[in-house]
Amino acid sequence: MSAQISTLMANRNHSSMEDPVVKSSYVQKGTFKTAKNIIVNRGLAGMYSGFQFHLLRDTIGTTIYFTTYESTKQMLVKLQKSKSPTSPMSIYPIDTAKTHFQRNCLSVPKGQPVKVPKIEFFNRKMYSGIGVSMTRSCLINTIFFSSFEMIKKRINTLPDPISKLEPIE
Repeated sequence: MSAQISTLMANRNHSSMEDPVVKSSYVQKGTFKTAKNIIVNRGLAGMYSGFQFHLLRDTIGTTIYFTTYESTKQMLVKLQKSKSPTSPMSIYPIDTAKTHFQRNCLSVPKGQPVKVPKIEFFNRKMYSGIGVSMTRSCLINTIFFSSFEMIKKRINTLPDPISKLEPIE
């Protein structure tokens, strides 16, 4: 997050941030220093800027992942082909809007209104960096779903505790 925000703030042509000390406290810092500076300059609530976009992105993304996982897995077994990139393509503009909103929160003084970015599907600018994001998602999902399958297989090998219960008379 700190690298994304730092890059967005550095590339911004204009800023409504009045205090250069506050502005410089966010540029080229690590994760912990960025978090500390957000809390100092914006309070604990500053850590939750963009939460509504994050929640929307994760809700849609998780819904897509879990509702398509089993059918995709069965289809891949039959067809032996790769997974469709439909899911990342559909949530990436929301992630971009979240990142822009977080940048905007850091660009205005505390208490000032923050510009809420428009979520624009099919706009080329909203998909900048999707290759890196899809690679990361592919690796994370491989680990996640492999773990899910391993745990599911282990659960299926456990003895059935209900069959060991004695009938109630």
